Amino acid sequence: MSELDESSHNTESADPIVGNDLPDLTIYGYQVSEKLSEHPERNRITYLAKEIDSERLVVVKEWRKLDLEDSSLDYANYLPEIERLQPIDHPHVAPYLNSFPTATGFCAVRSYLLGVSLAELETLPPSDIKLVADAILNILNYLHHLTPPIIHQNIKPENIIVDTSTELTISLVDFGLHPSTTNRSNNPGFTPASQLPNTYLNSAFDLYSLGVSMICLLTGTSTSQAQHLFDTNYRLHVRHLLPADTDPHLIAWLQQMVESNDRPQYLDAFTGRPLPTNLALEDAAPQGFKLPPPKRKISWLPWVIGAGILVGGVLILSQFVLTDSDELTPAQIAKNQSIAREAEFASSDRGKLIREKRCLSCNLTNQNFAKADLSGAVLPQSSLNGVNFADANLTLAIFQDSDLSGANLSRANLQRAAFYGAKLLRTNLAGANLSQAKLTYAKLNGASLRDANLSNADLKFAEFQQVDLRSANLTGADLSNADLSNSNLLKAILTNAKLDGANLTGATMPDGSLHP
Repeated sequence: MSELDESSHNTESADPIVGNDLPDLTIYGYQVSEKLSEHPERNRITYLAKEIDSERLVVVKEWRKLDLEDSSLDYANYLPEIERLQPIDHPHVAPYLNSFPTATGFCAVRSYLLGVSLAELETLPPSDIKLVADAILNILNYLHHLTPPIIHQNIKPENIIVDTSTELTISLVDFGLHPSTTNRSNNPGFTPASQLPNTYLNSAFDLYSLGVSMICLLTGTSTSQAQHLFDTNYRLHVRHLLPADTDPHLIAWLQQMVESNDRPQYLDAFTGRPLPTNLALEDAAPQGFKLPPPKRKISWLPWVIGAGILVGGVLILSQFVLTDSDELTPAQIAKNQSIAREAEFASSDRGKLIREKRCLSCNLTNQNFAKADLSGAVLPQSSLNGVNFADANLTLAIFQDSDLSGANLSRANLQRAAFYGAKLLRTNLAGANLSQAKLTYAKLNGASLRDANLSNADLKFAEFQQVDLRSANLTGADLSNADLSNSNLLKAILTNAKLDGANLTGATMPDGSLHP
């Protein structure tokens, strides 16, 4: 992370808008590829971008003046707050990495975290609420006991990220940034009544926001409707909205979280006892917490069953392996060998993928998964060279930054799969269904996409040099700034496709003509 240097920024040349309404930030070292969200007032916009030097994905948040005479969004007012957040070094917190002024405001850059926000998931059952709350509570305990304390100021379901590919999955993003002259919150309903005026923020602010966030998840209330959970005296009334089976202890715990006072209460979500204030970094989240992809019902039953199978396997193993070898029969020896093979498979990358549909940084080179049902599989940063996924079901799968060079994905169902920054060099995707897939910054040079369905796919900044796209369906696809040089698009369907800034040099067009 580089330190800010105000003298190196030129506000006069900043932030011109390119043809697809994305800002050109290449002068600052970032290539914007996608708009992620926009505030209703259109003065705060969030983008997905790539750091040009390192090619890593980042999130850029732009604060844009609607009135150029408005001094409230002056960069100088926010710079002290951004610099204060930059030294944070925590695996489950996304700090700001950089910032710079623009002609209409300023931008702040943070690391990109793989996963989905809790706002994208269904209403969570009380047991899962406890796990989420405990993870965030421990992170807050860590932040609040830094010197000086760091107050997040912007906790809500949208800013709690669940990474389904790792054991430690709960993270906080998007710290609240407010001018040095005010501490006012932008989220009605998530600010304690005692801190609604411009008073000094303390840790009770974040604890209150966390409590309200958990209540929103329990009751299925959206962030925009959270303020309607309060009466005219700013008191919460939600008991009638809670599930009938909600643990009374959880209700009492949440009630303590949302009491409008200035006393921070770091109470464990499970025991109600105070948390220690000297947490080490590795203590900042509970172990073993995982959530499925968005919009799926969360169930802990498979994990309980899995634990039972594991315990049962250990008992069976002890029954045979600990027996005197002189007394083993051939049948027992064969059974022991079978158990050993099953245990080895279960611990292998292949076993993890088949059993859990998730494997971070896996090595599955040349493995065969033809016709496998791996919908929703999570395989980021993995080595998948030469893997056979022919005819496999990989809908909603995540392959971010993975290497699938030479893999066979012919006729695979990859609808809405994510390939951000993935390598698919010389990959066979003939006849594959990539409808609505995310291939931003993917490298597909030399790949075969003949007869593939790429309708409404996101292909911005993707590399398609010498790719076979004959008869491919690219209806509504976004190919902005993609490199299609020397590719074969004969009989391809490009209806409503976006080609702003695309490089078609030497490409064979749908009508058979050669692009100059």
